[in-house]
Amino acid sequence: MASFDNNTPIKPTDLDTSLHIPYAKIKSHANGGKYIWAKTKVKAPPMRLAFDYNQNEDDKTGRMKYDISLSFMGSDTNPKIAGLREMCEKIDQYNIDWATANSQELWNEDLTSKRVIVEDRYNPMVKMPKKAEYSPTLKVKLMTNFNTGKNEFQVFSNVKGEDGGYPEVDIWDEENGLDLSMFKAKTEVASLIEYTGLWVVGKKFYPGWKLVQVQPKSSSAQEKKYALDDSDEEDEEAVRDVSQMLEEGEAPAGGAFDEEDE
Repeated sequence: MASFDNNTPIKPTDLDTSLHIPYAKIKSHANGGKYIWAKTKVKAPPMRLAFDYNQNEDDKTGRMKYDISLSFMGSDTNPKIAGLREMCEKIDQYNIDWATANSQELWNEDLTSKRVIVEDRYNPMVKMPKKAEYSPTLKVKLMTNFNTGKNEFQVFSNVKGEDGGYPEVDIWDEENGLDLSMFKAKTEVASLIEYTGLWVVGKKFYPGWKLVQVQPKSSSAQEKKYALDDSDEEDEEAVRDVSQMLEEGEAPAGGAFDEEDE
């Protein structure tokens, strides 16, 4: 059986569900429910954030959880954004087919001839808007350390450092904690995201994505720490350069795309 290096990012158009998402064991989670592990890193094209980052408190642990929503705005004219949306919709259909075939183990029900029931239980990753004038979105989790709250994803500046590279930006410190102010609505970001698999809770099941690396391309807040002045042509070129590097899987600075297996 063919295999792939799950630490190597792929382009959305290169995704092969049976190769890149080879679901194996269905495991029970200590907090209840079941999960099916996956690990597939995907290079997302530059996309706008649909909203400010979202935060909510876990009822059981009291931990804060965070996520962002990447907007598929422009998918009708931008082939790269369209490619990511098509990939997500492809995984959605694959997940429904897989769950249908494994319904006995997931819910102790034989639904192999009742795909429509399984589809009704699935929470698709491509979220359709409630209003027609808005674009679909993709939810991506911002993972943090359980004990410290430190971000477990990397943020890179879009301004070149003295060495000519794009330095990593610290968004957490012991005194002030986590600063997610860069994740504002309408900010355009280039990102590396990772598909993490499926969660089964009761009769419902959910796919998951997490952020691995991100580099703001623009900011609605125009914060100098992350975003560039539109009048600075040299820095605008730097943003295009680093976005291209993310798309091609090259490291903007210090270990980007070189993540150890957990």
